Amino acid sequence: MHKINGAYCAAITPINQDLTVNKDLYLRHCQSLIRKGLDGLTLFGTNGEASSFSIKQKKESIHFLLENRIDPKNLILGTGSSSLEDAIDMTKFSVEIGAKAALVLPPYYFKNVSDDGVITYYRNIIEQIGENKYKYLLYNIPQHSGVTISFNIIENLLKLYPNNVVGLKDSTGDLESMLKTIKYFNELAVFCGNGALALHTSKRGGAGAITGDANITAKLLSFIIHNFKNEKQIDNFTEIQSLIEKIRNVLASHEQVSLLKAYHSVADNIPNWNNIMPPLKKIDDPSNNKQVTALLDLVSQIDILLPSSS
Repeated sequence: MHKINGAYCAAITPINQDLTVNKDLYLRHCQSLIRKGLDGLTLFGTNGEASSFSIKQKKESIHFLLENRIDPKNLILGTGSSSLEDAIDMTKFSVEIGAKAALVLPPYYFKNVSDDGVITYYRNIIEQIGENKYKYLLYNIPQHSGVTISFNIIENLLKLYPNNVVGLKDSTGDLESMLKTIKYFNELAVFCGNGALALHTSKRGGAGAITGDANITAKLLSFIIHNFKNEKQIDNFTEIQSLIEKIRNVLASHEQVSLLKAYHSVADNIPNWNNIMPPLKKIDDPSNNKQVTALLDLVSQIDILLPSSS
């Protein structure tokens, strides 16, 4: 049994025109996602534009959520940084507020780093924190970090910290590699970072999904992960899986964070949703953007397929 599992949304972070976090909209978005059946949220990961915010901004935003009854036990915090001190600071904060786990991106500045260097980075964080049972998820997203979390890194960290290193978020999109990781490390909670692959990895022993597409597919993702064992008994399961694949394909056709924000600016009729942190660029005139229009049509089908889901 995995120590952590389920369907999690890598939440996007709404901002104001002055590039500060729009805390009220952030709270409403998180509340809405939780109501759609997710097991929790990942805050300030890649889709949350984590690297574009200071630690102070992130902590203040999370405190605001907690003050407004967002349960920390439902939160996984992105804590990785190229600054080791910042990574330790953010991970300590994750422990202090009682978050479910920390999702730790490896340093992403230097390229072609050794496995030993990456292991040393994680060792410093875990040993500085010193909490024997606090849960860590390694974050494998080499297309952004430039660092691949190899089998050697996983194996060494599992031997050193079997009570701490409990999972991996794999955002490579490489299904074959994910299935190999699941098979080789059968007690490691492997989460896919692509909602369209959640069914395939879950059926082979994966722990679930932590994915940005859940900002608009939360109800679909939750249903798939919580019901995949009964796939053959659910008449429209094939349609449900097909819909999440179609939505993911549209998201893959454009830089995802700006597309998700553009979608919400139209769907929620809140123009501020379309603000984005540089160097990412917002979509101009989102109501007339073909990808946004396609997403609006596809997402409208979710309640038709899952009318009784909360």
